[in-house]
Amino acid sequence: MLDQLLETLKGQVGPELISKIGLNQDQANGSINAAASSVKEVIGGGDGFGMDDVLNLFSSATNSAGANGILSNIGNVLQGKLTGEVGLNASQAGSASDMILPAITSLLSDKVGGNAGNLQSLIGSFTGNGGGMADMAKGMLGKLFS
Repeated sequence: MLDQLLETLKGQVGPELISKIGLNQDQANGSINAAASSVKEVIGGGDGFGMDDVLNLFSSATNSAGANGILSNIGNVLQGKLTGEVGLNASQAGSASDMILPAITSLLSDKVGGNAGNLQSLIGSFTGNGGGMADMAKGMLGKLFS
């Protein structure tokens, strides 16, 4: 699932990163990869937020305070990766983040759609297995519905 999302992002956002910010192809691809890595790091870590907030973030509903907190964490991690790993300056990193985050959130929302099962699958793809994190998510989600 993650590979498909990356390819979609590269097609949707890559040309904008090149034309509007002036990135080269490697920087654009690196920025998109950094965004996916940032989402994996924050969501895959599962620290400090509930699965209800993650479900809210990846749904069509208005973000809760918790969902906005997750998005902010992803943005902070992404900024660090864009400047540290991709080599963008602070201005380029801010502009790239502003383009990529809404696109990746929208794509993930289309895949998850507020559905707990879809979220488990997504988290499983982030961790590279269907067990650990997916089981943790299932347990956390079970608490929501009990």
